[in-house]
Amino acid sequence: MKQQLSLRASVCLALATLASSSALAAGFQVNEHSANGLGRAMAGQAAMAENASILATNPAAIGVFTTSQFSGSISFIDPNVDVSAQTTSYVATEAGNLTVASEDASEDDIADTAFVPSFFYTTPINDKWSAGIGAFTTYGLRSDYSDDFEALHFADTAEVKSFTLNPAVSYKVNDTLRVGFGLNFTYADAEISSAIPNSLTPVLGLAVDNASVFKLEGDDIGYGWNAGVYYQPTETTTLALSYRAETELELDGEVSSDLSAELNQDGSLDLNLAAITEVAVSQIIDDQWSVQASLVFTDWSTFQKLEANLASGDDFLIKEENFDDSWRGSLGVTYKLNDQYTLRAGYAYDDGVVTVENRSLSIPDTDRHWITGGVTYTLNDSTTFDFAYAYINGREANIDKSRDIGSITSTIEGSQSATAHVLSAQVNMSF
Repeated sequence: MKQQLSLRASVCLALATLASSSALAAGFQVNEHSANGLGRAMAGQAAMAENASILATNPAAIGVFTTSQFSGSISFIDPNVDVSAQTTSYVATEAGNLTVASEDASEDDIADTAFVPSFFYTTPINDKWSAGIGAFTTYGLRSDYSDDFEALHFADTAEVKSFTLNPAVSYKVNDTLRVGFGLNFTYADAEISSAIPNSLTPVLGLAVDNASVFKLEGDDIGYGWNAGVYYQPTETTTLALSYRAETELELDGEVSSDLSAELNQDGSLDLNLAAITEVAVSQIIDDQWSVQASLVFTDWSTFQKLEANLASGDDFLIKEENFDDSWRGSLGVTYKLNDQYTLRAGYAYDDGVVTVENRSLSIPDTDRHWITGGVTYTLNDSTTFDFAYAYINGREANIDKSRDIGSITSTIEGSQSATAHVLSAQVNMSF
């Protein structure tokens, strides 16, 4: 049986694709793979075969296109994640708790701005079959605290960059029903670390500031699959069901520590990217108006803990995460202004995945409201451009955590707040 090493300080995981805050989606999920979809808060996305980017959500829908399609997008994410908190560290004595440090642990803008690209190509093979491939991401987050942050033993820099290739096929069952299937090849690269804050450096008798408690660097390639159903019972109604299976990753690399020499060895970290299920509908009202809706379930309960598996055979428990499953509901409207311009708007409510007792500084997760708008400009019969803007407002969330470092116990109490602005542009071509 593997020996369980005690936790001296926490390391919290925040995943990033090129992005921060995953645009504040639940946990570390990323939704920025379609500018036209973002314009209506991704409402009805699995049922909206507007261009090749539909492959990321529903592979069955690529069978709608009668010509080859290409879509490429870039999204700019500008998050604002702030922490306002106080840390107190004490040593238990016979006379009671002796406070050894009490510091303000507030910091603004812990999440970096980022660009998130995506690319898609689809083509019909014959009257029944279509094929395509997508390059995008579905998960990611990055957080980065300064060297002066007085809660570095609760959270420091953490990053994982991920990238997914998704080949897919669609089969036309009949004139109203299509089914699709795809494979997922996901590469992830991670760096996760924690450190001693300045106020505890002299208390612990350390010679250098920000001594590393724990650092892990590693990467891996994981495999998964996705499937979808695209059903048009009438000319004005489209229903869709899509599923993206869990991807299991084992991030292999090196572990290091300035405080514990026994941690300086090879190691790995198991990370499961949660399965996603979407039910979507699009209803055409008349020649100009249509409405869309989606309900998305993400199986976040698969993400329970962060634990480093060391080459020595020991397990080093980094942190219990205990994520809950989450739901996301969205409503959108699409309005065809004329032959050149199509307008979109949407609203979404994104359920957070953690409770107060499980909330970490590195994954600033909470309930979120999305308000979005977008426009498509049709240049000619074969080329269109999509533009979208999203404002995401996260509910202010309380922080109440404690950590033991040797004989010292540290607590942090405060709150997190988060907002984000997302700008997305996309070009679509048929040929």
